[in-house]
Formats: sequence, C-alpha cells, structure tokens
Amino acid sequence: MNSIIERATAATSPLVGLVVGDPSNPQAQDSRRIGFTLSMDYNEALVMVHDRWRNDVEGIPHNSYLLAATFDPSAFATTPPVDRRVILLRVTGRAPIETDSEHLRAITQFFQENPDVRTGRLEGLEPITVNRMSWSGMRGHILGTFFVGQDSKLRMGTDIEDIFATRMMRVYKPTPTALEKIVNYVDPDRVKNAEDEAKAAGVGVPVPFQIGTVRYTSTQHMAERGGSTKVPVYISPVDFLARRTAVFGMTRTGKSNTTKTMVSQVATTAFQTHQPIGQLIFDINGEYSNANEQDAGSAINDVFPDLTVRYRIKDTPGFRDLRSNFYDDLTIAMDLIRYAAEEQGHVASSGDFRSFLSLNLERPSQSDRSASVRWHKKVSIIRSILFTAQYVPDAANARQQRFTMGKKVQADLMRKGIGTNKLDQSRLGDLDANATEDELADACRTYFNLREAGSEVVGSLEDVTRLWRSVREIERAAGGYTSDTDGILSKQPTRNAPGSPWLDETERSLLSVLVGRSSVNDAPIAGRQAIGAAREYHGPNGSGEIAQDICALLKKGRIVILDLSVGSPSIREELSRNLVQDLFRESSGRFNRGERPPRIVIYVEEAHNLIGKKAELTEIWPRIAKEGAKYGIALVYATQEPSSIHPNILANTENFFVTHLNNDNEIRALSGFYDFADFGAGLKRSQDVGFARIKTLSANFVTPTQILKFEPDAVREEFQRVKAIPNNDWFRPLPDLEHE
Repeated sequence: MNSIIERATAATSPLVGLVVGDPSNPQAQDSRRIGFTLSMDYNEALVMVHDRWRNDVEGIPHNSYLLAATFDPSAFATTPPVDRRVILLRVTGRAPIETDSEHLRAITQFFQENPDVRTGRLEGLEPITVNRMSWSGMRGHILGTFFVGQDSKLRMGTDIEDIFATRMMRVYKPTPTALEKIVNYVDPDRVKNAEDEAKAAGVGVPVPFQIGTVRYTSTQHMAERGGSTKVPVYISPVDFLARRTAVFGMTRTGKSNTTKTMVSQVATTAFQTHQPIGQLIFDINGEYSNANEQDAGSAINDVFPDLTVRYRIKDTPGFRDLRSNFYDDLTIAMDLIRYAAEEQGHVASSGDFRSFLSLNLERPSQSDRSASVRWHKKVSIIRSILFTAQYVPDAANARQQRFTMGKKVQADLMRKGIGTNKLDQSRLGDLDANATEDELADACRTYFNLREAGSEVVGSLEDVTRLWRSVREIERAAGGYTSDTDGILSKQPTRNAPGSPWLDETERSLLSVLVGRSSVNDAPIAGRQAIGAAREYHGPNGSGEIAQDICALLKKGRIVILDLSVGSPSIREELSRNLVQDLFRESSGRFNRGERPPRIVIYVEEAHNLIGKKAELTEIWPRIAKEGAKYGIALVYATQEPSSIHPNILANTENFFVTHLNNDNEIRALSGFYDFADFGAGLKRSQDVGFARIKTLSANFVTPTQILKFEPDAVREEFQRVKAIPNNDWFRPLPDLEHE
C-alpha cells in the first residue's frame, strides 16, 4: 500500500518530473542520472560524472543544463521537506578530482606498453582500473532552485538557500520534456500579473511564441540523437512591449532574421490581444523594406501588406516620401540646414548667418496678433531663402505666399525705391515719390505682381522673393539700416508701439542672408552655401507633418519602415533624431494628460550609427531607453558592437539576443550583464547563423538557442489566420493607410 502511495506522490510531483524520464515508470527512475555532487558553494557545484552514464544520455555538452537533487525519486513521499528541491546547474567546464593523477598515470603506462593500439579505447586494461578512470569532474554554475510553493505551484528562486556538507546530491541530465519546462519557465506571479493587466486594459492576454530550439554547442552530433535540438524555446510578447531589447552579433549571423521574427510576432500579438501595436523600423541598409535573397525574396511589406507603410528619402514608387516639405515644415528644414552648417564648420561665419541658424520658429499664439504678424513675415523671408538656394517648391507654395504688409509700408517702399533709383523706372510710368499713399501702394502691388487680401498681400514665391530682395536693396540704399530716418520700414523704435520699425533686426539679418551680403559692411556672407547642403532631404511632394503622419500610422497599429539606405549618414542621424523626438513628445504628452499612449515598438538596425555612446543623458535615445517604458515605447536595437552603445541604454536593457562576437573587447562589454560570462568562449568561437544566447525579462537565466529561420510563406499563413480573429475592430484598412 505504501509503495502505491509513494509512486502516486512521485508521479504527481513536478520536482520528480524534472529529474526523471517518466515518474510513473519505476524502471526509468534513475535512467537520467550522470553522477553526484562532490562539493558545492552558493555559486558553483563540483560534479563527479561517469563515462557510462554520459554515454547513456548522449553526452553532456558545454553550457548544457543539469539538475541536482538530494531525494530519491522512487521514494519521494518519504523525503524530508528540506530536501524537496532541485538545483539547476549549467555546465561551464571541466574540474579536477582526486583520481585524475591516477588516471593520467594509467593512460601513460597503457600507451607505453601498447604503442601499436589502433583505437581510442583502453582494451585489455583491468576492468576495475577502467572503472576508476571513467570518473571525471565538471563545474556547474548554479542558476537557481526549483521548489513547490505553498500554492502547490512549481517555483524557481535564482539562488540556493543553504548547503549541507553531508548531503551529496544525485545529478541528472534533463529529458527533452523536462528541458522544455526548464527553458520556458515563467514565474506564476508574473503570468498572473500579465493576465490581470490585460483584463484591466480590456485586451487579450499575449500568447507566448516559439523563437527557436535549444542548442548548446556548434557541434550537434550527439545532441541530435539525444533530442535536445527539438526542444522549443518560447518567449512572451509582454517581454518586448514597453521594454528594451538588444540584438548583438557580427554581420550575417542572424540579427536581421531575429528582428524580422520579432516584428512578425508583435504583429500577430496585436490581433491576439485585440489592440493595435505600432512598429517603427529604422532600416539603415534597406533590408526590411526591400525583397532580398536572405529571406526567400520577401520583405516585411510582402508578408504584411495590409499593415506596412514604407518611407524613403527619395521619390520611389511604392514608398511614401520621408523627406519633409521644407516649405511646410520649416522647423525640420532649419534643424537639417543647421546640422549641415555645423558639419561644414560655418556656424560662426557671420552675425547674419548665425542669426539665421539660431532662429526660433515656434509658432506664437494666435491671440498675440503682433507676434503672429512678425512670425509670418519671417516665414515668408525664409521660404524665399530656400527658393534662392534651389529648394524646389511644391505647386501650392510656388503659387501663393502671403504675409501682412500694410499700405503705409508699401507706399514707403515705393517712395524710397524711386528716391534711390532702385526700381525699374520703365515699369513705374509717371509715378513719382510725391504720389498719394494709395497710389504708391497700388503701384507697389502692381510692380511686384501682388494682390491685396485684407491686411495681407499675396503673390507667387518667385514674385515675393523678388520683393524681399528689393526691400533689402532699397533699405540699404536709403540708409535705413544705419540712420534714424523717419521711413516706415526702418524707423527706429520709440516708447510707443506705433513707432516700431516694420523690419526688426532679425528680419534684416534674414534679408542679408537672402542676398548673400552682410548687413554690416555688405561683404559676401561666408558659409551661405551650406544652406543648400540639406537639399536632398527636402521633398516637394513630402508632407509638412511627417512626424504627425507617422504617429497616426503607429497609433493605428501599422508597421512603418523608414528606408534610410540613401543619403548622408550624418544628416540621416539628425532626421531620425528629430522624428523620434516628436514621437516621444507625442507619447509623453498623452501620458501627462492622463491618456493612454499608443503601444509602439521602435527597431534600430545598425544602432551604433544612430545611438551614440557619448550622447548626453538628456538626448533623445538615452531618454527613450530610460523613460520610454512608462510612455508605452519599446526599443529594439541591433549592432555588431555592444561596446558602442550608450551605457545608459545597456543598463536599462531587459532582453538580449546575442550571436557571434569576434573579439574579447565586445565580449567583455557584454559579460557584465546577467550570466553571459558563461558563454564568452562560445560567442567568440561559434559563427553559426542564428545560434544565439537569449535572456528575456521573464527568464531567470540565459538560454542558448537556435533561432528559427524567418519563413515568409509560413509567417504570412499564420498572420492570415490570426487576422481573422474576431473583435479586432481597431484594424480598418482606411484608404490613406493602405499598403502602398
């Protein structure tokens, strides 16, 4: 009767299930044993292993998992409570044991006496000696302790509580079934929290997905026979949402394959959980937006045509123009022109040019009419500067520009123009400087092809540019920039507002930049050619609100790919930085208003090109890494060089996917995180594509994994299945959001 109870207890205990092949089969109770612990501290165990047992379990690879237990699986019911635990070990190397010197002496003697032996076996050696020589030592890094909690659930602590000097532990190699439980273990409390959060948010619970299979070493000869290569490794999408993820490895070792797998699984999760999750990919090499042989000729947009919108810094069929229309987005225009000028060393060229580069174009409140009038005037002059620098305007801006220019100003301009002979007299007829204000104002509009629109004037960009050039020329000829003349344009300010000049100091500097002559001595302005350096980033057909457009797409759960494979790398960085700043500002603004920010995942390929190691903590990429989680922004960054990533970003990273690294410096930069130090030698040696070491938020330790290959057809088929899940009202392929 007692034996029946003991078998029943063993069969139901999750601890017994970990260490033996089949808890209900007495013959299998000890079939996975490979040795015993000789000694143990709180970090490492010394294990003594026998060759026959190693052979029975198809070997014990480097970095493989072992389980150590004090209890006898066949008598678990009588095991004292303190011994009902299982220690998880990782094999980190060989360790010396007491009999090693005897072993070496016996082998040396054998080959001396048998020089013609043709096999590696010690044939003819006395059996007792062979048995003694079959024992060897291994070091095992202690990863934690499995135990059954008071809620009867299997739990794992990431350390051990105590060590008993007289209790040696049996050591087992886990079966494939037990191995699957080990590598996919998630704390029950974490699972419940995810379920509760999903319920509170009114969305579905994310479903774990398979990222790959267990792989310990590059050599798979014995592992394939032992079944470990078929053990799936699952991860939860919760680990990525609003978290930081690093993908490290040399070129062609599987970084982009890993990232594409993440993109596809996040897209699938959006439909499983009934909530939109936007994904933004900074595609440095164009491998996500364009078909390539590496992934069976398919790009992300081919797999997810209803979700994907592509942008490029070039007018290309199938892509939206990532370039802003500088005439409509002067903030971006000034940022990129300023960046180009800094690169060329022209920031300190002249006072007028510095004034132009430092101009703040933040739009004032419409209630402040005076500030609004001046803002529109500056905008008009800057558009004329862009036009002069050969930035091609879109049809609307080329056709019409407008700003406030009262009749008194128009009349004063004509009066001074006539007086200084800076106007074409043949176009003025009999008009002279003594004409009435109305006559002079009418003549001004006619001369410059302007029309009146209330208090504003309207004209083509070309005509308005000609007007501004004439304003600068006439004012300078009339001495308006330096004298105290009473003309409306250059009248010096007094205590009363009506006495303020129509042109302020900044506007005069802008006019000087427009014509390329200094406002001080009329000398050529150095560095003015830098204004045209950002010309390739202006798109006449681009939007004036690129950031707002992309924010809207992400909010609706789209995959937005920014093809950054063309253009200057330095300005490309500035463009990316500006876009991320706008996204961060939008999400943080919603959060601060008490709204729920959209879920967004940002992917940065070749991250060392965009995320500088020496960036200040106040810059946008470190802020995304540090603060993005609370605003619903996840960051996935991929690079060959862990050491090139900003330390603050590394320190705030929860998920790591690491393939091959080819030098000790990069491995050292990684070894300080979690238990990656165990894998240093293998990371440098193994160049197998997709062979990664993975640590995710939910996992307690690093798991060596062969990442599944991104198969477009299979991913497409699975996505079509989940897309049909009901209650996904968020997904509406509106005309302006459809695949292009």
